[in-house]
Amino acid sequence: LERNKKMKKNKKFEIIAIILIILFAISISPKTLQNDTFYTIKIGELIVKNKNIDMLEHFSWHSNLKYTYPHWLYDVIIYLIYNIGGMFGIYISTCIFAAILGIVFFIINVKINKNQILSFFMTILALYMLKPFIAARAQLVTYILFILQIYSIEKLLETGKKKYGIYLIIDSLLVANLHVAVWPFSFVLYLPYIAEYFIACLKKKENNSKIIINKNPNTKILIVFMICCILTGIFTPLGDTPYTYLIKTMKGTTTNFILEHMPMILINNIDVICVLIVLFGLLMFTDAKIEMSDLFMICGLIILMLYSGRQKSIFIIIGLICINRIISEFCNSHNSSIDKQLVEAIMRKSVIIIIIICFIIVDFCLIFEKRNDQYVDEKTYPVEMSNYILDYFKETGFYNVRIFNEYNYGSYLLYRGIPVFIDSRADLYSPEFNSGVNVFEDSESVGSFEMDIDEFVEKYNITHIILSNQSQLNKVLKKIEGTKYKLVKEDENFSFYKIENL
Repeated sequence: LERNKKMKKNKKFEIIAIILIILFAISISPKTLQNDTFYTIKIGELIVKNKNIDMLEHFSWHSNLKYTYPHWLYDVIIYLIYNIGGMFGIYISTCIFAAILGIVFFIINVKINKNQILSFFMTILALYMLKPFIAARAQLVTYILFILQIYSIEKLLETGKKKYGIYLIIDSLLVANLHVAVWPFSFVLYLPYIAEYFIACLKKKENNSKIIINKNPNTKILIVFMICCILTGIFTPLGDTPYTYLIKTMKGTTTNFILEHMPMILINNIDVICVLIVLFGLLMFTDAKIEMSDLFMICGLIILMLYSGRQKSIFIIIGLICINRIISEFCNSHNSSIDKQLVEAIMRKSVIIIIIICFIIVDFCLIFEKRNDQYVDEKTYPVEMSNYILDYFKETGFYNVRIFNEYNYGSYLLYRGIPVFIDSRADLYSPEFNSGVNVFEDSESVGSFEMDIDEFVEKYNITHIILSNQSQLNKVLKKIEGTKYKLVKEDENFSFYKIENL
């Protein structure tokens, strides 16, 4: 009877925790769409209407470009959502995916680390740290799949049951079609477990060591399924793209200019610093132990995070699971029933009411902050200017029109049906993916004045230019306006020029 009461309390806590997680996830989900979402909608529309993937580019005015469609399945999903509910539908889908991410992270933490209170705390912390990464982009779905992958790996090692290997294959197949750019990374998640096994084979287990080394015979089964997952790259409509995309990207220079690909500046990420201080303090100044697989995983993710800022998100969703285990095992070594005691204390009516009120206040404040947000930020994207351009070329169309635009808002122009010079599909405009094409590099060069604007205009036969009023290039054109650069239209945020032959 007592056991049933405890189980009911645990279930009640989990239900309350999940409700609070959903509310928090919704409150931090942005209403304003990001750059990539605009081209995602149009590519999804193209695939649905054509009913095939032709591996060709259809939205820029550069001729004969090949495009890899690296997240074609996600593009289709987002377009279908957009087709039903418009931008509001995309916002709702972002809230739903964020909520699913939080729920999955919480449940997997509970199952792996056998605690509820700490798992709930870690989930709220993870969602808070992930706030800059929550958007209508393919990464939001792959975060969920990576967490499920870790769970399947750990359950396969724990039980040896083949069904978890099947889950790994399905997971890999989904990632390969939803976001091929991160598909190779899914194999990195196997390496800490495999490395631990090989080290265990070479070294005797030391129970008193700070580092716990487990020799799990099920690792051999894991390796077999990992090899099977490598073959899932074949089952996409993208040819050899799953096997070549990341290699080509790393060979290029585009990642040197895109902010999210640049090395992370640790001092600007106080949340990460705090997590690392807690972790290192726990390991250095207490008797807490760490499994070698967790040590490899955390250290590897830290290195990746410092190398590329966008990998901070992977450190959060995977690293916090490992850190949860370290803290949980440390607490259990001193008091095996601490989690149960905390659940007992929290499940008092007065405590629950206080927690719920606190969460409602925080969620309300976060939602209140974005009350005036628009789906499209007119300061960032040329909404009014796009209306003008479409009207300007209404009679003649865009035949022989070559508009130069900057990288940051190209996807919005594309979304509005205006042929672009460049957009945020950086790989498309680099020689690694289209031989002889240096559009991305030239775009950066003219923007930084490494290439002369007249030389640039002549090279690409530019006929018109749209620029943000805040860009340095626009300030230069304003000074020489009236030569061959005629200012046709200027609004609060953007300027539109016509190149006249002198």
